[in-house]
Amino acid sequence: MITKDFVHSMIETASDEKRKHIIGRACVAVFQYQTAAEKTTNDTRVYNDEGFTSADAREGSLTAKYYLKHGTLHEWQVDKWVRVNKKGTMRIAKYWRQLDRAARAKAAA
Repeated sequence: MITKDFVHSMIETASDEKRKHIIGRACVAVFQYQTAAEKTTNDTRVYNDEGFTSADAREGSLTAKYYLKHGTLHEWQVDKWVRVNKKGTMRIAKYWRQLDRAARAKAAA
């Protein structure tokens, strides 16, 4: 099971190169929950607790698309997703429920 703490731990202990792939794959997993229109416009139009929040939609969509095209991320892209909020949660870790759902679906396939 993927939890917030699991995401933090995995990212903090990974090498820089591995961290780029963890963040990239996580953004792609969350991006898959965006609607077709949201994927095209890089924003959030449907507030359904799936995909990126409106605050992260543009950067999340662009990061996912970049990773899908290039198979890696720039360090500055990674830095945006590992930045912590006031509660100490990494930006990418707030999507742990969707990441868990995606991991379970992948394991079941």
